[in-house]
Amino acid sequence: MQFSHGRVVAPRTRVQLPPLPQAEPRTRQRWQSRHRSYDASYDSAPMVRRDGTLAVPAQVLLAAAVLAGLFITGTSDPFSTFFFLSYVLVGGLLATRRPNNLVSWLLIGIAFSFIGTTTRPDLDIARLKTGSASLTDELWVWVGSWSGTATFVLFTALAATFPSGRLPAGRWRRPIVFGLAVGLGVMILSMFASRLNVSGNGANDIFVPNPIGLIPDFAALPQAMIAVFLLVIVAFAVAIASMLARYRGAPETTRLQLRWLIAAISFVLFGVCVGLVLGTLFGDQLDGSVWIVAIIAYPTVPIAVGVAILRYRLYEIDRIVNRALVYGAVTAILAGLFAGVTVLTQRIFVALTGQRSDAGIVLTTLAVATLYAPVRKRVESIVDRYFKYDQRLFGAYREELLRTLEVLAPGRAAQRLAREAIAETRAVGASVVGVDGVVLASAGESRTEASITVPVRAEGAHLAAVLLGPRSDGRPHSAQALAALGEVAGMAAVASAAIPASVHADRATENDHEAETRIPNALA
Repeated sequence: MQFSHGRVVAPRTRVQLPPLPQAEPRTRQRWQSRHRSYDASYDSAPMVRRDGTLAVPAQVLLAAAVLAGLFITGTSDPFSTFFFLSYVLVGGLLATRRPNNLVSWLLIGIAFSFIGTTTRPDLDIARLKTGSASLTDELWVWVGSWSGTATFVLFTALAATFPSGRLPAGRWRRPIVFGLAVGLGVMILSMFASRLNVSGNGANDIFVPNPIGLIPDFAALPQAMIAVFLLVIVAFAVAIASMLARYRGAPETTRLQLRWLIAAISFVLFGVCVGLVLGTLFGDQLDGSVWIVAIIAYPTVPIAVGVAILRYRLYEIDRIVNRALVYGAVTAILAGLFAGVTVLTQRIFVALTGQRSDAGIVLTTLAVATLYAPVRKRVESIVDRYFKYDQRLFGAYREELLRTLEVLAPGRAAQRLAREAIAETRAVGASVVGVDGVVLASAGESRTEASITVPVRAEGAHLAAVLLGPRSDGRPHSAQALAALGEVAGMAAVASAAIPASVHADRATENDHEAETRIPNALA
């Protein structure tokens, strides 16, 4: 013992710690090679910053491509311009923040594929048939002959990779890869077919010779191209089926993100099928009207992706989207005011003095500048009402934890258990009883006497049993269904009992916004 300033200090002893286990040489080599490749990826990809965002040169190239696409769509129809903008804006925003995610580039690819799916009104069909058309017309028809297939190949890849940007694992991977390979093969066949198809009315196809046609011509070529295009549609349907399979086994947050896109992309498939059927049966009478359903469905896909980003914090860029909406709307409003007031003041000066005046422009600029702050606050309040973002870190993960806590709250867990018991066992009524004998939740017909009591076998749980009424069809409950109900009830009881009681009180007494701030304090 030693004494220091009146305190007893124990002598320092050296403790011999056991040596840390050494990694196997093969494991250490894998770790080193992985980290070397990670660092080298930034050196070999100068278009991506070290923080994972798109570099400025790549952003400039992307903006130039978008402007070129807008210029080209301006020569076709307004629908192509609208489709192009809706997809390229969402895809470009994702690409700037998540360039390594394939979803962003698929959206951009779909946007550019829409350029070739429409026919320019000034195409010289007669000269195309004789092979004497201009290079611009020949190129436009050649691109349009395979752009439709490219669009649905990209839709297939989008359905298969959203939201992670990777193909699904398991049994769905091979069918999707096969479908994508078939789609690419159909694209190549369309590029080098002996005849190119061009539609003058949106329904009936006109075939013109292909200047670079390498595949020999035969009489059944149009029917063969339709058949292989249907294979691409089938691959598209398989990708949507894989989304449904992933939706069933995904976490709650991922399911909310997938739900909107599944609905939108299924709507696209439905619209295309309707257009193909109506075009085959009534193409001469309806012309381009057969694609009305598809035209309505196409913009729903970027809208669904936008909802997943803004409402369910997909890719954690909801703040950027929120600010883009605010400042984009403010800029448009102030620019419109500036243009309108400038024209009005110049007309007033011309009427009074007979000539234009720069003073009107200066006064208009000052007036619009003073409106910036109130307009921005007003637009922010409107945007935040519908597209509010979370300024705190770990937004998506935190939201998932909050939803989990809501599901595991005793009252909600008991209510959900009663509803699921009725749905799975076909009982006319069900009640969940606590350990104190009080009924915590009921579903179905409340006056029905219980015919079966399923005990909850869980240590320390607050649920005691599930009371089931008779089946609606009069048949007895199966032993398999009762055993599964007991297992699920035990899991729900254990899971809800693991959450502190203070958290349950917070979720039961506070609204959603207040509870979001109180749950972490209760857990602490």
